[in-house]
Amino acid sequence: MEEQQERRNVGERELEGGQPSRNNGQTGLEPEEHRINIVEISHRDWIESLRTAEESTQSQSQWPRIPKVPQMLRGTQDFKKFYEPRLISIGPYHHGKPDLHEGEMIKRLCAKKFLADSNQDIEALYTKIESNIEAVRTCYDNIQPNEYDDEALARMMLLDGCFLLEFVCGKDRKKVLRSHQINFAEPDLFLLENQLPFGVLKLIFEGANLEGPVKKEMKKFVIRTMELEEDEEDEEPSHLLALLRSALVGKSEPKQERQPDKKGKSSSSSGGDGRFCCPRKKGKQRGIRQSFRNIKELKAAGIHLRKSRTSFLRDISFNSYYFRGYLNLPPIIVDDSTKSRFLNIVAYEMCPDAPDAPDDYAVTSYICFLYDLIDHADDVKELRSKHILHNLLGSDDDVAQIFNEIGNDLVDPDAYEDVKDCIQKHYKKRVNTWIAQALHNYFRSPWTVMAFIAALLILFLTGVQTYYALPGN
Repeated sequence: MEEQQERRNVGERELEGGQPSRNNGQTGLEPEEHRINIVEISHRDWIESLRTAEESTQSQSQWPRIPKVPQMLRGTQDFKKFYEPRLISIGPYHHGKPDLHEGEMIKRLCAKKFLADSNQDIEALYTKIESNIEAVRTCYDNIQPNEYDDEALARMMLLDGCFLLEFVCGKDRKKVLRSHQINFAEPDLFLLENQLPFGVLKLIFEGANLEGPVKKEMKKFVIRTMELEEDEEDEEPSHLLALLRSALVGKSEPKQERQPDKKGKSSSSSGGDGRFCCPRKKGKQRGIRQSFRNIKELKAAGIHLRKSRTSFLRDISFNSYYFRGYLNLPPIIVDDSTKSRFLNIVAYEMCPDAPDAPDDYAVTSYICFLYDLIDHADDVKELRSKHILHNLLGSDDDVAQIFNEIGNDLVDPDAYEDVKDCIQKHYKKRVNTWIAQALHNYFRSPWTVMAFIAALLILFLTGVQTYYALPGN
């Protein structure tokens, strides 16, 4: 009877401030990574571990896995801080850190309001989550029972799930949270290591007396937060970060950006084949050797920027009309959370052992594409002038630095290789550069046009005068 009463009150204790217990009695510490000492295992076990390696990495659970950020990214420059929460921890990877204690209090307030508004029984919710606890455990890397037992993990999922649903789907979160708490918590929800399985959210939401379904409400939140267009993607996401990526990228087969006339040639890209190339920026080897360096050089060769008709990252295309070319790019908003969100989506795409991870590398390729185009603040200024990039950071130098830092060590999967090849073919025709420079020098404003016409008229009149001044005329 005492054990049943203990489990009956588990949810109430958590919302009142109790911390999930670990079997080892420690709190506030990160679980140790599982290590294998190659010296201590036998030769036969070592051979067997190699044979079963592929099977273990490709095994799927009931719900998709939530991987950790690859070490190759975490150890790059100062990127580590962009993968760790500043206020709110979701899931077990960062749970219990001392500097996130304020976030625990915020989560309890939101969870309490969600339970009250949804008119759900907390004991019934806990029972549903605990009955699926093995599926939950396999979603995370190396979360062993000696770190979080079933009860502690179920409590964590219940509290974090109720908080997340209230924050994302709640109509009056400002009644619970202050504006600065919302602003700090929001970026934490899009960290790869700060995700909750979508299956857990469905378990909690399905009995709620709220508008639904949960995917639709979460999608509204992502679109509203990122100021994105709504796509028609119906695939169920693995977690909130996957939903953000899907909203950014758009459908796998987007519409052709602009249909050229009979004299024009165009190229568009809608994904990628996963091929990897050398990440060096200058003169990279691809289908055609790339020689253009930035937007400024493209402009000098008669290649102009235009805003794509949609904001989906896949909507990139190039049109060539004799000596003029048009590179169509989707509009993007750059703010103080852009770097963190792109880095975490790139980390998600780079996880080879996550069966649900996207294999088209669309966001990674997009970052590498902008890395090719942006060298300096002048390139960002050109993007702004065409209403392709909206800079909320205040400095064009800061924007250029963001894309150069993110793309510097990335290997380009070249999802937009066809577009780059068409740009290069247009760029290497010197006659295009000469004509473009002439148009820029003599036709960039009404005054230069008038001066050019006046100069031609003077030359013509001088020639006529010289002709009639010759003997015999």
